[in-house]
Amino acid sequence: MKTKYYLLSLLLLCFTPYVSGKEYFVAHYGSNSAQGTISDPFATIQKACSVAQAGDTVTIRGGEYYIDKQIMPQRSGKPDAWILYRGMPGEKAIIDGQHVIVANEKPFSSQSAGLFQITAKEYIHVKDLHFRNSYSVGILVGYSSNLPEAAPEEKRNTRHIKVEGCSVDRSYNSGISVWYADYVIVTGCEVTKANDLEFRLPETRKGHEAPHEAISICGARYFEISHNHVHHCYKEGIDCKEVSSHGVVHNNLVHNVPRQAYYADAWFGLLEDIEFRDNIAHSAGWGFAISVEGKGSEARNIRIHHNLAYNIQGAGILFGLWGENLLRSDIHIYNNTFYNCGSDGWFSGNVGSIDILSTNCEDVYIYNNLCDKGFDYEIGFGFAKDELPEALKKQNIVVKDNLVSGIKNKEIRVGQYDAKVVEYIPEGNTIAVPEYRNSRLFDFVPVSLPQPDTNNKWKYAPFPWYGAYRPVLTK
Repeated sequence: MKTKYYLLSLLLLCFTPYVSGKEYFVAHYGSNSAQGTISDPFATIQKACSVAQAGDTVTIRGGEYYIDKQIMPQRSGKPDAWILYRGMPGEKAIIDGQHVIVANEKPFSSQSAGLFQITAKEYIHVKDLHFRNSYSVGILVGYSSNLPEAAPEEKRNTRHIKVEGCSVDRSYNSGISVWYADYVIVTGCEVTKANDLEFRLPETRKGHEAPHEAISICGARYFEISHNHVHHCYKEGIDCKEVSSHGVVHNNLVHNVPRQAYYADAWFGLLEDIEFRDNIAHSAGWGFAISVEGKGSEARNIRIHHNLAYNIQGAGILFGLWGENLLRSDIHIYNNTFYNCGSDGWFSGNVGSIDILSTNCEDVYIYNNLCDKGFDYEIGFGFAKDELPEALKKQNIVVKDNLVSGIKNKEIRVGQYDAKVVEYIPEGNTIAVPEYRNSRLFDFVPVSLPQPDTNNKWKYAPFPWYGAYRPVLTK
């Protein structure tokens, strides 16, 4: 499987030793005519960018830096000589972008551009820097123009980039975005108040929503998005979209967002080989969603496993109807825990743990999940009631070896796009009421569960229990 090979490459990327070069320092009390030493620092990060070479380190001392133009590294590193831009250990460097109003002679809000932007560069590591107040993106990696179509191959000239331990607070566009770049890691970062429609420049026309998502992965390849905290934002959380491929999103926490916490959404062609694992979502519009919104697009080989979604307004996982609503195939959803998903009056109609709302899907495998306290159902489908179960068989939608806490028999409510979801629990699933160590304190480790059937052979082998977490006991 491709994912395993590129994860090894990313792991090696993380531990690549740096060739010792020069270290330049920046401090708010410095001068750009200085030497850039710790005792004679530069005043601006842009000045340090202009001199940093492969193997060098740029260290920004603690304090607030009010910038009026983008920070853009001018040179690439090398495989054994990365360029590191970092905050001073033990100090906090805050970069405020409220005075960055123009980029490339255009209003900053009218384009996808970053306060810190890495474009057409390689082997750059950004660590422990904190950004706030961007009229566009906080940190942008890759191709930087608004895209009328998928970026041509020659624009894929940003690769081997790591963004670590950074934060972005308040942005009109994404907090962090990766556009058509390869071999990118975003890890240990925090994004808050992203996609604030009101935080745009006056000359930027107000649309019906702000652009993109809190962390947007657009057309990237060979990427890892891990251990990030996304919360109190205005749209989606982490979105892998367009023609992204060969990426993994794991061990993230997303909460207090009004839309999807995690999203896979195809535009401009094929979105494929994307894995969401070991993530947590709560207090969101939806936990996870898979859509194909763009014309001529398709989503293939999407794996969602060992995740927890709880206290979700809509569904724990959704096959969405948005946009063109085209084909999703080779989808694997297993070993997830869905708890208290769905709410009364949600605009999409009936909602619960697993919502296969779109019928434009095939070769879908849903197994070893734990579905508990879904509002309208634990498992529901967008097929008409008289089409089930034949439609599942025809499209090879296999829903088996899941544990559900019961059958609701709720009245069907018509939702967005006049859609109706039918509650249906296929044969081969288990009905039981799980107990947890302490769900009141959001500890969803089961105390005791039945043992699922371990004789079934799946393309992606599950752990031998229901849900994301090993139960204390199995019956």
